[in-house]
Amino acid sequence: MNNNSSSKYGQLNKVKKKKSNRGAAMIVVVCVMAVTMILSLTLLMSAYQMLATVNDEGRDELYYQQAMSFSEVLRTRLEGKGMSGVSSDPLVAHIDSFMSNSDADAPDKEYLSAGANGVYGAIDMTLDRNQVFRGDLVITISVSDGDHTMASCVCRYAVTDNGGTPAYEFKGYYDHYTLDDGE
Repeated sequence: MNNNSSSKYGQLNKVKKKKSNRGAAMIVVVCVMAVTMILSLTLLMSAYQMLATVNDEGRDELYYQQAMSFSEVLRTRLEGKGMSGVSSDPLVAHIDSFMSNSDADAPDKEYLSAGANGVYGAIDMTLDRNQVFRGDLVITISVSDGDHTMASCVCRYAVTDNGGTPAYEFKGYYDHYTLDDGE
């Protein structure tokens, strides 16, 4: 009997060791799965951040191109008034009126705004005839999305008298922060 009980005891130990090994194997599998899941989530988050950065850069470029395009069209219209010096364009006529107003109480700055149409941002324009360069017109064109200015460009025009109406000569683009550097 003694032999029988010791062999049963040996078999019980083998069964316990097998169950113990199964438990250890299960723990290893669960740990490997957890590490794999964490690495997958990290990769997914990295991909999301890269996509978000690309989208932001694309939107910033769109707003910058909108400001530059508006500036180029305005430049063409200001410089292309023809021999008469009178423009049929309402915006150019308004700018002429602003620059021609020599009243002592006339403001040196004027703010104009055009709302957004859903695809592009709103365009705000500041006319400043008394900036760093006396007698010149400095136009700041800003494109905004809600309350945030997304892009802006600053351009300067030399203004001369063309028989009672201003004539404009484009002098260049400037950054907001370097405008006071002069030429």
